[in-house]
Amino acid sequence: MKITRISTRGQIVIPEEIRKGIEVGTAFITTRKDDLIILKKVEGLTKQEMQEIKELDKIWKEIDAGKGITLNREEFLKEMNVW
Repeated sequence: MKITRISTRGQIVIPEEIRKGIEVGTAFITTRKDDLIILKKVEGLTKQEMQEIKELDKIWKEIDAGKGITLNREEFLKEMNVW
């Protein structure tokens, strides 16, 4: 058993000994019952879903590194129309 903490962003580090054999980008479902929090590995994701998870991970890393941008409403809607 190891002790970990939750960050101000709601992130929890899974100790190295526990996450051995779990690849970066592995998806989990989460559930909570009182003080018990459970992570369960999600199996059977499609290649597209795995790619989307990897892309989201990259985006979050960029945001964490201060590379995110802020858009006003009009800029955001214009960007969404490009997608």
